[in-house]
Formats: sequence, structure tokens, C-alpha cells
Amino acid sequence: MVQSAVQDRSVQEIVYPDSRQCFLMAEDDPADAELFSGMLSQAFDNRYSVMCVDRFEKIADALDRGSFQALILDMNLPDRSGIENVHTIGQQYPHLPIVVLTGDDESYSAIDSLQSGAQDYLSKNTVTPETLARSVEFAKERKLVEKRLKQALEDAAFRNVQLEAQANHDPLTGLANRAYFQDAAERVLLRAKRKDLRVALLYFDLNGFKKINDSYGHAVGDDLLQQFAERLKSAVRDADFIARIGGDEFVIITDTMQDKEEVYPFIRRLQRQFETGFQLGAHRLRIHPSIGVAFYPDAEDLDLLVKQADCAMYQAKTSSDTTACFYSEHVELQYTRLQKVEQNLRDAIRNNELSAAFQPIVSVTSSKEVQLEALARWHSDLLDEVSPSEFIPIVENSSLLNDIAHSVVGNVAEMYRTALDRGLSVDRVAVNVSAQQLSSANFCQSILEAIQDSDMSPENLTLELTERQSIDNIRTCQSQMEFMRMRGVHIALDDFGSGFSSIGHLLELPLDLLKLDRTLIHKVEDNVRNQALVAGITEMAHRLGIKVIAEGIETEAEMRQSIDLGCDYMQGFLFSKPVPVNEAALYYEMRRH
Repeated sequence: MVQSAVQDRSVQEIVYPDSRQCFLMAEDDPADAELFSGMLSQAFDNRYSVMCVDRFEKIADALDRGSFQALILDMNLPDRSGIENVHTIGQQYPHLPIVVLTGDDESYSAIDSLQSGAQDYLSKNTVTPETLARSVEFAKERKLVEKRLKQALEDAAFRNVQLEAQANHDPLTGLANRAYFQDAAERVLLRAKRKDLRVALLYFDLNGFKKINDSYGHAVGDDLLQQFAERLKSAVRDADFIARIGGDEFVIITDTMQDKEEVYPFIRRLQRQFETGFQLGAHRLRIHPSIGVAFYPDAEDLDLLVKQADCAMYQAKTSSDTTACFYSEHVELQYTRLQKVEQNLRDAIRNNELSAAFQPIVSVTSSKEVQLEALARWHSDLLDEVSPSEFIPIVENSSLLNDIAHSVVGNVAEMYRTALDRGLSVDRVAVNVSAQQLSSANFCQSILEAIQDSDMSPENLTLELTERQSIDNIRTCQSQMEFMRMRGVHIALDDFGSGFSSIGHLLELPLDLLKLDRTLIHKVEDNVRNQALVAGITEMAHRLGIKVIAEGIETEAEMRQSIDLGCDYMQGFLFSKPVPVNEAALYYEMRRH
């Protein structure tokens, strides 16, 4: 079974046996080759063959042609010798067991061989069939163990990379998480401190995110967060660091900069990312973030920097003028106030601190028609008077929205009874609701039940839609609007012309009333462009069977011009501010006389 290659024959001339059951031996001495081959045949009972080559260069040729159980390597070959042979073969053929066979009995040679990649070492002077067979089997087993150990180490390293990624990144968006942000931001601030430079922190919050989750489900909410993260990533520079720190809150800490003004074009670039809506399944939503900005070293450490940016973000959320706000002491005072408002709001509902004020809606053609808008008011035992501009934005982003609406409807029913007691019949009372509420069958049913428990009828109620941020998808509540109208409830679209609504809503939605935004009515007598808009909108609404209310009228000139342009109703401080029910009733009594 032994096949040897003599020195004057090339390896290409050799007829290869089945290499899967074969050992490869590199030995230039034919006598030694024959001796050790015989030992292997004796030890393995001729179950394996042995193929011999006499040059180092022939080893690679043989290994490239087949797979061998092991390589038995003479350290000193004519064309190349030494420990380097072991290292070279081990590097080129990492899965091949190597047994070094040499006439050198020095122990350091054995150690060097093993350290260079051999699995075992034998001296030619002491080798026997048994020791040779044991050495070959040991080499095979050790190589298998090395292979498994290497794989285990690679698997462990991969798992460590995965664990580190999981520990440092948000699994939904792939962005850095809060912990990673803390570490990275601290390094940025340290670099800024050493170089006496500035850093900006931008704190983001998605307006109306909770409503989207509640209305469309968490899968749509997750899709929105992923798209939002992608838009942020496309706007930031390589040197800026972005993270999701929880829920719908994101932060960006900029690279160091010389002047604060350097952040302005960056903010504008971010804002442009949200000029187009988000396509979320069948829904297209126009959603904007609120952005708070704070600077280091104005804030001397990271905790304060985050707090200040959070304050500024909260101010941006309550502002109708801008999506971005810079931190100042005034902003912090407002933030502290709003935190107290938010903390006390639930108790206010429980303690019946909320009430309604009523503002007349005046008919152009009839002095006898009585319409009112119910507006939520809050007098707090702890905070005194709380402005609607303070608590309404909080309510719209909380689970208290329905509680507030029910409280207002209760006040409306009480007002209605009071008016009847004074001999005043109220034709309709308008209550503000959101598209999210009106899309809920449970909410609509509860409103009808509240009306039924009072002396009112559904015809006495108007529901005004005020949810600007979701106006593009207000059609999702279209079926409930139809349901309420069939029962006599009127539907009004508020703030028309403010930039959120479109002409398409007049064609698609079942509306009874259209309220023109204050921006169209302000000084309309001097604004030819607004006159054209109001006249056009009014004409189109009338053709669709929709009445028009001009909001925010404060002067006689605005009133006269609104009448000339075809408006059916008027509302504003010229007639009355929002007042308690007795004063509202008194206003109509005086108007009749």
C-alpha cells in the first residue's frame, strides 16, 4: 500500500491513491520513507496508504490535488528546511494535522515546532509503529479540537459584537441608544472643553405620535419612527452624533463649532426633511417634530445640556409659530410652569376644576338665532387661572382628551338648562373635538348618551374638528361623521385657511359649517388678496351646502367686509369674549332688544 516518490520524479508523475484514506509524508531519505511508511501500515493494519514526496515544493502540489489525513513532515528537506516550513504549511492549510519527524533530539526543537503550528513532534531515533500511530491520531484529534476551539472563539467574538451592538443601539431604528449617547456626548464635550469650542444639542419630539399609535396601531407607529430616523440620518453630518433616547424622542449632538450661528443652516436642513408627509401603509400623514436647542458651554455639563434642550423642545411643542426653539431662562420658566400644569391636570378633572366659557356665534341674517362655542377653562386651586394655550396642547397629547370633552359636554348641558330657565332657546352649541376622537365609535356613542341624559337634542350640538396635525387623514373618521350627522349633530371644520386644510376636504367630508381662520379675516378690508380668498371659499362652500363662519372679528370694518364677502356667521371679540353661561344668555337677550 506504500507509494513513494523517488527524488528524480516530479509529483505530477505520481499516481494518487484515495487521498481521503492516505497520509502525506515529506521525507527525502528513501530508506526512512520506506521505514516509516511500513510502520504506519503495520500500525493501521494497512487501512491507510502513505504518499511520499521528497521536496518541500511538492507538498503544496500534493495538498492541492487531494485531502490527506495528516502530514508527516521531515524538518530538513533538500530545497527548504527549518521551523519556518511548519509555519508556512500551517498558514496555507489550516485544517491539516502536522506531525514533525526529525533526527534532532533537542527539546527546544519540539517546542518550536509546536509553537509554529505542528500538532506533535517525534524523534526518528526513538519512533516505533505504536508511537508513530499514536502521534498521528493525536495530531488529528488535536487539530479537530483546535478547529472547534477556533470556531467557538469566533462564535463568541461574533456574539460579543452582537451583544455590544444590542447594548449600544436601538433595535427598532438602528440608532445609538441612551447609554451610547451618554458616553459619546461626554467625549464630545470633553473635546470642546479642551479646544474652547461650542457644541449644540438638538432634542426632538414627534408631534402627535401617541395619537398615531392609538389611531393606527403600534406597527404604523414603529414604521413612522423608522422613517423619521432615516430622515434624520440623511440630514446629519458625519461628525454629528444621533441617538434615539426613548419613545419618540431623539437627540443630535453636533461636532464642535466656533460660533452658535453654525447650527442655523443645520436646523433648516433638518426642517426641510419634514416638509413632505410620511407614507405609512394606506395613510399619508403630515407630521413635524418639535426641536429644542441648547448649547455647551452655556450648559456646563451634559445633564444640564439635555435638560435645557428638553425645556426648549417643550416650548417649541406649544408654539404655533416655529418647530424649533432655543433655550433661554424665559423658556425654562415656561417649561417649569407647563410641567406643573401637566402634573395637576388629572386632579383638576377629578376635582371638577374644569368649566366651560361660551362665545357667541352671531348670525348675519337673524337676531333670534342663538349659537355658542363652548371653550374649556381651568381655574386651579394651586395654579390660579390656567390658560387654554397651556393645558390644551397637553390634553391633545394625553389620554385625558376624552375626559376633557365629556366635562365640556356636561357644562354645555348645564348651560342649556340655564338658558332655558331664562327663557332663551339655544339653537346650537359647538364643542371642539379631535379627528382621533371622532374616529372612535365609542366616543361618539358616549357623546350621544351624554346628550340624551340632558334636555338637549343632537340637533343642538356642533362638533368642531381642530386636529390640525392629522387633518390630511381626517377622512379616517368620515364614517363616524356621517353617523353623527344622521342623528342630527352638526359637523364643523375649524381653522380653515390656516395652512393645514385644503379645498379637497370640502369635497370629501360631510360638513355643515366651515370656520375661516383668523389669518384670513384680520384686516380683511385692506387685504385684496384675502378678500378674493374669502369670497372664493365662501362661494364654493355655499354651492356645497356648507355655511361659513368668519372667526376672530375684532373691528366693525372686518365685520362689514365679512358680510359683504358672503359669510353666514361671525365670531370674535367685537361681539363678545368667551364668558360664563349667564353672561352669554344676557348677550342674546340684549341683542334681541
